[in-house]
Amino acid sequence: MEAKITNRKKGPALISPFTLVLFLTLMCLIFSTWIQSENEESYGQVFFKSLVFWQEGFFGLLDFTLQMMMILVFGYALAIYKPIHSFLRKLSFLPKTHLQALFLCALITIFAGLINWGFGLVIGALLARFVFLAMKEKGIESDPVLLASAGYLGMAVWHGGLSGSAPLKVAEEGHFLQNKIGIIPVSETIFASFNMGVTGGLITVFFLSLWVLSCRKNTSEPPVYSQPLRPVNPSRKNFLGLFLGGLMIVLVIGKIAFQAEFDLGFLNLNMVNFLLFGACLMAYRGLPQFTEAIIEGLKSSADIFIQFPFYAGILGLVTQSGLLELTVGYFLENSDSNTFPLVALFSSALINLLVPSGGGQWAVQGPLLMEISQSLGLSAARMIMVFSYGDQISNLLQPFWALPLLSITGVKAKALLKTGFWLFLAGFTYLAGILYVSF
Repeated sequence: MEAKITNRKKGPALISPFTLVLFLTLMCLIFSTWIQSENEESYGQVFFKSLVFWQEGFFGLLDFTLQMMMILVFGYALAIYKPIHSFLRKLSFLPKTHLQALFLCALITIFAGLINWGFGLVIGALLARFVFLAMKEKGIESDPVLLASAGYLGMAVWHGGLSGSAPLKVAEEGHFLQNKIGIIPVSETIFASFNMGVTGGLITVFFLSLWVLSCRKNTSEPPVYSQPLRPVNPSRKNFLGLFLGGLMIVLVIGKIAFQAEFDLGFLNLNMVNFLLFGACLMAYRGLPQFTEAIIEGLKSSADIFIQFPFYAGILGLVTQSGLLELTVGYFLENSDSNTFPLVALFSSALINLLVPSGGGQWAVQGPLLMEISQSLGLSAARMIMVFSYGDQISNLLQPFWALPLLSITGVKAKALLKTGFWLFLAGFTYLAGILYVSF
């Protein structure tokens, strides 16, 4: 049985992901005004011009916004699918020790996160909750915070997986950097031996870190669940969704089969979402059940809907004001082809704390990284993955995406981030070392 569900009173959050993006927007406006103030125009005129740049870019990433929302919504919908929900409950009784429980949560979460970050996020949270309750029922002591941290590791590897927004975006026809770097297929990013090696090593580091952390004394408070879990059953009578989803999947298979030669270039954000759309329809079988699951998932995507236009505004501001060009010049003067990958890793990890979205961050930081990489003669494909590693690793310090996990597992954000810091430190140290050797 699950622990008693209690209601928590939440005070107003002065620092939230939305206030952070507003702060970042304000800082860019100030820097933009300062850069352009060398002209003869007054500060008021220059500030107004900067506001116009921001406004003109505000809706410049509408297609990207919808793509990011869909990839989270479909992943969430699959995670609350009743058969998957029931399978996780059965799986939670397999571990016989706390370390086995941690490894099980980490393994399933990482695997799911590499498939789809939204799917991995919710799967990891559900499994961490179920495993803790199963261990409690069997009379085995376990650490709910460490289990929740293991269930969050999908967000620390996702950008090197099948739903990585930056590598999938640059594989898409007409992406916003195509005139700069062209189209880069996923065979050179996600499925490159470089990425597979780095990601495999990172996963190994996380398992070793969990083993070390499991040796410490458990001082965690018991979780407090604020809401019951409500899985959605597939339809037993209506099979229209099954037919429609199956048609979508068959269409993709046919498209692959009729290629002149096998090429992974077809895999981009639109294709991933198309496959997820079809998979969700097939899973729920009935359209009413599918719609119910999608509505649940849409609740988790509200922050993307609200904040992505601000990221687009920042992109318009920094590109049109000259701020991007100035920043590029600074890095070109203070780094070389050996040190810039480490600078890119650190900056991506740092900016992710202010822009808690891989897609939104790529929109802002991508043009800068690609400009410098080309000037230094570095591989655009590899640098895209360097950006991805920096973005994903600092999710362990970023509470934005952990909100669904905190709600499901019942642990406190402060406790999760405290454990996440050690996992971040181990992962970041490994990434810095491997990138230093690789470039």
